[in-house]
Amino acid sequence: MQVVPPPMTFVSFLTSWVLDPLGVGLAVALAGTYVVLVRRVRRGGVRWSRWRGAAFLGLGVGSLVLATCGGFAVYRSTLFSVGAAQAALLSAVTPVGIALGDPVGLAERAIGPAAATRLNRALRGPLARVLMFPLVSSVLAVGSLVAVFYSTLFTASMSSTLARDGVYALLLVTGVLVVLPLLGEELLPRWCTPPVRALFAFADGLLDAIPGILVMTASAPLAAGVLGYASRTWGATPAWDQKIGGGTMLAIAEVVGLPVLGAIIADWVRTDEAEARAVDAVLDAQSATWAADAGASGATGASGESGRMPPWWETDPRYVDRER
Repeated sequence: MQVVPPPMTFVSFLTSWVLDPLGVGLAVALAGTYVVLVRRVRRGGVRWSRWRGAAFLGLGVGSLVLATCGGFAVYRSTLFSVGAAQAALLSAVTPVGIALGDPVGLAERAIGPAAATRLNRALRGPLARVLMFPLVSSVLAVGSLVAVFYSTLFTASMSSTLARDGVYALLLVTGVLVVLPLLGEELLPRWCTPPVRALFAFADGLLDAIPGILVMTASAPLAAGVLGYASRTWGATPAWDQKIGGGTMLAIAEVVGLPVLGAIIADWVRTDEAEARAVDAVLDAQSATWAADAGASGATGASGESGRMPPWWETDPRYVDRER
């Protein structure tokens, strides 16, 4: 028998909790594995960013626990807007936190070379490349979110533990498939440079708006079979509650896209700076060699065009490689 929660207030939302086996199990497994890998890396003398750990454990695992065991899980069967916000949280916020923690890069540094090779082979296989290609993964994530609300999945998840866990897993997996390769370029083809990934992230942000808009503008109830929505005597009417839910989904999706785009642009800046330093070093070495050759030619009385330094576009490695 389902327990009807009290009218939702700010305090009751924060203090209402349930024990969800899937959410707790995933949170413990993710947090425990990440902590073990970080300790192993540090014992090997490799420093690991604290902000990445905070993003993984705080934003990723923390939002997972809040969505599956906190007020979102308690009031999802009473307010459509809470259920919609929970879906957006699992589809967008939790995957972003996990991806910002760079679990693939951490695992590659923590496990042995043989295991790292097997991991790379699995993550860069034909199926993984298709599923994690930005446009494909974005369509999968958006399509999954739309399917949850425009089918019987959302209604079934209110009364069936299996359906509920299936919805949770579907939203988490498709969300991770989107952001993990965008924030880790080693999972994408070589031509997916930071500028290209930034373009993909911008396109994904536009696609992410679709589920929220569809839910917000739906003319018919999307979860008419959920008794808690119709029997509730407090809060917004079911029609307004559905519009609020769609607007919440839209807001969460667009706000979460900003740190993803910011992280990609920051990586873009770091990549350009590293490339510029490498090119400057090569050009300085070439200039020193030219100066030495010119000095030697002058000492031996050599003359002609051989003493002139070639133009920069003939020596810059970036342009030479492109010509090749």
